[in-house]
Amino acid sequence: MKRGLLIILLALAAGGATFWVTRTHQQTTRQEVLLDSMPELAWLRGELNLNNEQFAQAIALHTGYRPKCVAMCHDIAEARAKMEALARTSRGMTPELAAAIGEHARVQAECRKKMLEHLYQTAALMDEKQAARYLEKVLPLALNSDHSGTASCHQH
Repeated sequence: MKRGLLIILLALAAGGATFWVTRTHQQTTRQEVLLDSMPELAWLRGELNLNNEQFAQAIALHTGYRPKCVAMCHDIAEARAKMEALARTSRGMTPELAAAIGEHARVQAECRKKMLEHLYQTAALMDEKQAARYLEKVLPLALNSDHSGTASCHQH
């Protein structure tokens, strides 16, 4: 009886270890796929000829910024929805609608500021020529985007 119980416990332990190793490998693979699926990172490496250290630092900055970007996009979408709801139900400019317009503009401006800070941090990882090319490409996109809570908000 004790031997049977020992075999069952060993089998469960082996199964658990196998599950853990497989899951860890899958998570690592998923992270690699996520990074590979970010075309902006592929562009950084290929177009700007970043070395391995620059590229690793750019990945760290980008993955650190991404949750902040998602949160800001959420805030923009909420502010826009509130502004639109008030605009649809108002028959004129109300103090509430004016405040909602101001809040939407404030949230968009804060997002643009943080995005530009991120872009300049990324450019600082590069040599002068790489940084100039990078900023030449990304600044027009950052400065012309309205970040209205659409899918374009998540492309930074």
